[in-house]
Amino acid sequence: MSAGLGPHKPTEPGYIVAWRSKNQFRAGKYLDEVMTYGAAHDKAETLSAKNSKLTFWAEHEPQKFEPH
Repeated sequence: MSAGLGPHKPTEPGYIVAWRSKNQFRAGKYLDEVMTYGAAHDKAETLSAKNSKLTFWAEHEPQKFEPH
């Protein structure tokens, strides 16, 4: 099984909060704050409770692109 498919530990580092609009074609990521999975999940739940028009979730921080 791939490491990305299993359950995440709350202390696993390198996560951000991402979002998507439920009604519009907009999406984004909060790249300025990298945290543990538990902290990102909690922040996503808090943001979801405050804004019903957006969906929030925790995801891995994107890797920096380096051309060959």
